[in-house]
Amino acid sequence: MKRQYYSIEKLDKVDATYKILLGMRNNGKSYQVKKKLLTDAFKKHYKFVYLRRWLMDVKESAVTDYFGDMPILEITEGQYTGVMGYHGYIYFYNVDEDDKIVKGPQIGRYCALNEAERYKSQVFDGYKYIVYEEFITDRIYIDNEPKQLMNFVSTVFRSEKGTVFLVGNKLSRVCPYFSQWSLVNTLRQKPNTIEVYHFHVGEDIINVAVEQCENTSYKNTMFFGSAAKQITSAEWDVDDYPTLPGEQRDYMNVYKLLIEYQDFKFCVNLLVDRLGSRILFIHPQTTQTKFDRILTDRFSKNPLISSRLDPRRKAESIIMDCFRFNKVCYSDNLTGTDFKHVNEHFKISGYVI
Repeated sequence: MKRQYYSIEKLDKVDATYKILLGMRNNGKSYQVKKKLLTDAFKKHYKFVYLRRWLMDVKESAVTDYFGDMPILEITEGQYTGVMGYHGYIYFYNVDEDDKIVKGPQIGRYCALNEAERYKSQVFDGYKYIVYEEFITDRIYIDNEPKQLMNFVSTVFRSEKGTVFLVGNKLSRVCPYFSQWSLVNTLRQKPNTIEVYHFHVGEDIINVAVEQCENTSYKNTMFFGSAAKQITSAEWDVDDYPTLPGEQRDYMNVYKLLIEYQDFKFCVNLLVDRLGSRILFIHPQTTQTKFDRILTDRFSKNPLISSRLDPRRKAESIIMDCFRFNKVCYSDNLTGTDFKHVNEHFKISGYVI
């Protein structure tokens, strides 16, 4: 069966400064963006920035490999055979009769967001696009990353407006771009849809378009278990987590925490069974109820609201021990995955669960 790939045609027609592409792996998102950038570089002489989070991800060989699947002969009408990275810049190139690479025109640059400070004094003349690849991570973001990206954008587009593409696989729902940019429908947006958010800046309006890219028809039978759902479909990537043995009513609830981070709210219940064994049960908090304490990333003078567990409180010391000895269960795998990512960013218990 012939595989159907994603097409950027609909998103290309949307008037937006920031265009976010989300979806399953290997569905053609990056391919379509790269082809657009290279086509405009050749035909319109528009330059672009290939952006990654860390410097280690933008080495020359990695940049050359990133463009390795592009039909360069077709895009350049037979004038060039490839694209290469060299000393921070991106070029079309040919190979001469002696198998030596001959650089063509410079068409862009490759940069690392964590090095954004050193680009501030540099000139980006003729640049039209930035493509930020793998902007969603299941690891650690740069501190205040959305603001850092804005500062980098202001460096590249000093006087002329451009377009910023953010391309990401659905690795983690805990993403600062979704919360800080108020992209409120992103986590429940349906595949093959585009939603546009409007931000008023003085008399100007900045549009941010989010596309949940269409699922492809390709099915690879090499994958199974929870990993297969994210690799071969557009579901969010989740790990397997233990669920509560028995029913919650079979336990005594001795302490209840509310944990808030970005738009996520979790109820952490310290439970004791009939034999005196302790276990934590964590589920999304969706209703109004009373809590013994609240842990949050927002500042408060209320002693019952904090950013960390307090080992001086007996119940919270026990909760820390439950985390330490993996006596934790969750309502479902998605909750467990979300909580893990929140804990990595928030450091609720002082260490990664």
